[in-house]
Amino acid sequence: MIQNKNILITGGNSGIGFFAIINLLKTKNNLYVVIKSELRKNEFLKIIDKYFDKNYLNKYLNIIENCDLSDLENIKKIKDYFNSKKIFLDVVVLNAGLQYTGSFYPKVSKQGIELTFAVNHLAHFYLVNILKDYVRDDEESRIIITSSDVHDPKSSGGNIGKLAGLNNLVDFRKKVTGQFLNFNADESYKNSKLCNILFAKELVNKLKKSSSKISVITWAPGLVIPNDNSGFFRYSKRFNLFGYLIFSKVAKNILGISESIENAGKILSEIVLDSNLNNIGFIHLSNKLVSFKKHKLVESNVSDEANSAVLASKLWALSEEICGSFGFITFNI
Repeated sequence: MIQNKNILITGGNSGIGFFAIINLLKTKNNLYVVIKSELRKNEFLKIIDKYFDKNYLNKYLNIIENCDLSDLENIKKIKDYFNSKKIFLDVVVLNAGLQYTGSFYPKVSKQGIELTFAVNHLAHFYLVNILKDYVRDDEESRIIITSSDVHDPKSSGGNIGKLAGLNNLVDFRKKVTGQFLNFNADESYKNSKLCNILFAKELVNKLKKSSSKISVITWAPGLVIPNDNSGFFRYSKRFNLFGYLIFSKVAKNILGISESIENAGKILSEIVLDSNLNNIGFIHLSNKLVSFKKHKLVESNVSDEANSAVLASKLWALSEEICGSFGFITFNI
């Protein structure tokens, strides 16, 4: 088990990430949690104080605050934080994510990028690029990306509604910046999860060229429905609250297909700590439903499109280009 390591996590102040942090703090690893605002930080600390003594938190919990990932400018703050403290990371957990299915109009970031693409993919792409030199090249080191099996049009969930598909990136830049061609919030979310896996695949490809020992892991937590207004569904609930409430009740209690947020967080913490995932290159793990209200984490195949090395390389180049167009220069990994 990984111990006494430095672990960075995005999307840790609520949802799956919060319960992952609870488990990781128990192992006496050093947690570095990126939090969007002062308000979110205070809410987070108020809840986590119930689990741990303040002196314990002061020793193992570190917060990088006022860091809204939708604004690429803020991501530089994360690099500056580790640079100023001369801290090197062992694990990077890219867990922040959002969706706002139900909206007819795109939300946009400060740079004018469609919000699901901006947060779920581009922010993490840029973060890994500028933090690469702060991640130890060690067999226990890993970069973990929370994706989803809805990236695959053949999966349950992925085969409902508008399907994921990047169309070989034809007009894709126009879909995520400026013109937002044929915008569909559900498709945007699924495509961002597809981008997660393509990014991971190309990252592994680049790391291999330097014989790096860093593992890159994507994982799909399954359908996770929180019991409060925080976390992943906070945006989409605003657009169709009645539909969401019906859906969540059916998924949880009648069909038994949803995973609890506590279990999903526990699984993420186990992916961080599992020594069987040392120096493995790339793996995609999926929290599969095996029976009523029961899931099992297994190695899983990704979609045909997610397996395209050519598409992964093209997406990397486009992501570099978009970052660069706003003055955010990436580095060659």
